[in-house]
Amino acid sequence: MSRFNFLIILLIGFVDHMGIGLVYPVFAALFFDPQQTILPLEASSAYRGAMLGILLGLTPLTQFFSAPLLGMFSDNHGRRRALILGIAIGCVGYALAILGIWTNTLWLLFAYRILVGISDGTAAVAQATIADLSTDDNKARRFSLLNSSLGFGFTIGPFLGGKLANPDVASWFGYATPFMAAGLMCLMNFIMVSWKFPETRQFSKKASFNWKDDLFSVHKVFLWKNLRWLFLAGFVFTYGWSFFSEFIPVLLSQRFGFTPNDVGNYYAFCGACYAFSAGIAAAPLLKRFAPEKLVVCAMFGSACCMLAILIFTSAGHIWWIVAILMYFLAIVYPTATAIVSDRADPDCQGEVLGTYQSVQACAMGLSPLMVGSAVGMYPELTAWGGAVAMVLGGCAFWRASRLLVGKQKWEQVASSE
Repeated sequence: MSRFNFLIILLIGFVDHMGIGLVYPVFAALFFDPQQTILPLEASSAYRGAMLGILLGLTPLTQFFSAPLLGMFSDNHGRRRALILGIAIGCVGYALAILGIWTNTLWLLFAYRILVGISDGTAAVAQATIADLSTDDNKARRFSLLNSSLGFGFTIGPFLGGKLANPDVASWFGYATPFMAAGLMCLMNFIMVSWKFPETRQFSKKASFNWKDDLFSVHKVFLWKNLRWLFLAGFVFTYGWSFFSEFIPVLLSQRFGFTPNDVGNYYAFCGACYAFSAGIAAAPLLKRFAPEKLVVCAMFGSACCMLAILIFTSAGHIWWIVAILMYFLAIVYPTATAIVSDRADPDCQGEVLGTYQSVQACAMGLSPLMVGSAVGMYPELTAWGGAVAMVLGGCAFWRASRLLVGKQKWEQVASSE
């Protein structure tokens, strides 16, 4: 039964990220296409970049609040109920996006990103479910497989999204079409969870849950002494990856002439490389080396790859660099999550992983809000900013690992006495 539940979670993650990826090729085009009237035609590049930054930042900033709330809700009321609630909100969000594009109404797109941010908090619930079904020996591997399924979903999503937004493929295709497909993916997930997903949370005693009281629970980041540096590292390296990935279409379009269809192919290639690396290529390293050392080295390697994109002038070199970058990221994300889970109490996996997801969502939200206008004028900043943050994240994670080693040595000395 445990394996069956695990396969359902992988399928849910696959469908969810396929829907998310469907709309990614459209975002930059919506704001920088001179034929689009969602912004005034005379709007400057800085203003367009700022509006794009707000649109991109709203979802992770909303997820900052929703992830720990849904994680704690799942601890107290079950993973299944939390998933159903979050996915239903996402369906409403995609409906608003379609209406916003049809009517050229910017605030409807902002509302869509807020609702999808609430829905994305279910990622913490999925991770908590993996923790429910795993042992210490297979947890890191299962987190890698979950990330692999997400990567495969994000491979297919952007590829289809670029095609669905291209009227040359079909006369009725346009910017709204990927959002329609994404809404259908979200609806499929809602039906799948409601119909087939069993409850994995075993309750010894149900605790009380209050939305108002738990809304400000993120302050616990500063109270969990054994998790502080891990959360800081997660914030910084996620900030760097968001800085890079959210605005790379602007750099690719201005430097290499990428169209929305090309951007879709780029994201699809990234997803495929990430999925392959998380599911297969990274596994030998996870078995042979300490997770903490792997994560630090992979962060430094990611920084080098981001800067390498600025060196080459041919678009053909991008694909080789991105393939290596995705390999490093396939080590960083699942391994870091597994380490956080290992240091958390089994009875509060949803809360801890939800808070960790919240910290990462905060980084993803602040990044586009803070740099959107600057990247609109200087696209090269997307590589520089991402690389610097990755290096700082690696340093923070190295500090977290050193503190853990020091604590273990102290405990060994204390026990021997």
